[in-house]
Amino acid sequence: MTDQPLAPISFQAIIEDSGNGGAFIRIPFDVQGVFGKKRVKVKALIDGEPYRGSLVRMGTDCEILGILKSIREKIGKGIGDTVEVVLEEDRAERLVQVPADLARALTENPPALDLFKKLSYTHQKEYVQWVEDAKKLETRQHRVKKAIDLLTQGNKTR
Repeated sequence: MTDQPLAPISFQAIIEDSGNGGAFIRIPFDVQGVFGKKRVKVKALIDGEPYRGSLVRMGTDCEILGILKSIREKIGKGIGDTVEVVLEEDRAERLVQVPADLARALTENPPALDLFKKLSYTHQKEYVQWVEDAKKLETRQHRVKKAIDLLTQGNKTR
């Protein structure tokens, strides 16, 4: 592996069912051979729709890339459909923008804040999205409180 970024890699893949509404595509090349490591953070275009994720093995015989339901809906494709994929290694630091109400609650609870800071980008993002997806203010306030409770109890996921 070189310190220079590789050129984007393009290929076609079939969307596969991972169960429980999830979906993924198989990566058709030797990820470790190309990138020099097994788990690689990537920026992807899936039929032109941008996505940031990681190439991982999840009980499969090769690395895969998950495809969010929201992306499948935007591109109008589902299980069994073929997509055009462009991948490149994502070397940018991944930072989650924490909304003010959640940030304030974390600041007021140092144990929760300490655990939140130690969480992976993905787990931080899941907490933030859960709070931001609330449609009503009272639901949002409840989720902020619940997030603090879960983090205080040591839960990495909600």
